[in-house]
Amino acid sequence: MKKILLSGIFTFIVFTIFAQGGRIRISFAGFECYRETWDDILNSDGKGDEVFFNFSFLLADKNGNSKLSYEKRTGVYGDATGPFSNRISAGSCVDLFGNMKGGIKAGDTYRCNDVIGEYDMADGDILTIIPTAWEHDPIADNSISFSTTIKSFYNNINQKMAPFMIGLNVLTGNLGGIVFSTASLGLSKIKAGGEQGELGKAGTRPIGMEKYGDFTAKLVGLNTPNLAAISNTDMGFGKGVIAVNYDEAAVGNLRDHGNYTMLIRVEYFPNQIAANNNPPAAPAVNKAVKQLNIPVSANIVAGTWTGTYGTGQNNAPSFYSFKFNTDGSMQVVDASGNIIAKGTYLLSNNMLNGSYKYNNNNNPFSFAATLSCTELYGTCGSVNNTSV
Repeated sequence: MKKILLSGIFTFIVFTIFAQGGRIRISFAGFECYRETWDDILNSDGKGDEVFFNFSFLLADKNGNSKLSYEKRTGVYGDATGPFSNRISAGSCVDLFGNMKGGIKAGDTYRCNDVIGEYDMADGDILTIIPTAWEHDPIADNSISFSTTIKSFYNNINQKMAPFMIGLNVLTGNLGGIVFSTASLGLSKIKAGGEQGELGKAGTRPIGMEKYGDFTAKLVGLNTPNLAAISNTDMGFGKGVIAVNYDEAAVGNLRDHGNYTMLIRVEYFPNQIAANNNPPAAPAVNKAVKQLNIPVSANIVAGTWTGTYGTGQNNAPSFYSFKFNTDGSMQVVDASGNIIAKGTYLLSNNMLNGSYKYNNNNNPFSFAATLSCTELYGTCGSVNNTSV
């Protein structure tokens, strides 16, 4: 008979992972300035750079059929003193007296967590985000004509994204392929700079513009198979944060030479499988238990998991196996493949909780585990207590 206290390590290896629909939330997480743009030496529009950010959202089904489109534009960040008090204060530029009043220059960073889009996604849906950074100048606003042009690309982008996204999921481990350019889809460049691009005149323009005003937008491609992995992976700026960089020097624009990185946070809430009407509450994990190592990509842990258990401080390699099903039910399987116990489970916020009863015993057992990478570690106990 298996002992009640299982404070040792459970190690389960998943063989099957399923994509799953759910709700996605996109937030603007801030930006970094590695090199400011060329500016008026008199600072007539404020000290340093003044920037805003625009996000186009395109939601399509797996075949590229459009479901919705939407644009979100932020306020202007920079020097917010005097006549510019309607801006969001950002940057470390100082006035003649050395006081820090704002205005963006090289080395400045800004962090926030502003929700800019939230959508329901069915299994297989594709969300494409077109993020652009803009140097603000009230003399001429070229963002209006840019927006009109980019909207004319929407249907074409959706149709091209559908085959492009095939295979870009957690099973391939391809997270680096989520940011790419419109050029990779065969789309033409946009003449985004207006007179500012051709003649060097002042005006609002996209950062990342080539010397004579041509601009190639970057895209962030998200689909349901890769969302759980992305939202739980730290790619250098925090969990779920995607960095999109526009560097003008890299595209030959040494006159304007702006270099900015935009940060986009992805949160994903998969449709949860109801284990039962009263699923066991998530208990605190015993401190002696290591953090669960499960594929951060797994929204559903459906599949056969095998590993070991121990008792107390003993991590003896006793065989243990769980079979998780897509309907929220589960079985405990012995080394010969026989089902010896049945129960239910629920996965929420990377915490796996469940309970089961052995075939010859009505006393329930509960377990709790955490997900990360390729393994599960957790504890099991009697009734609703997972550690004693």
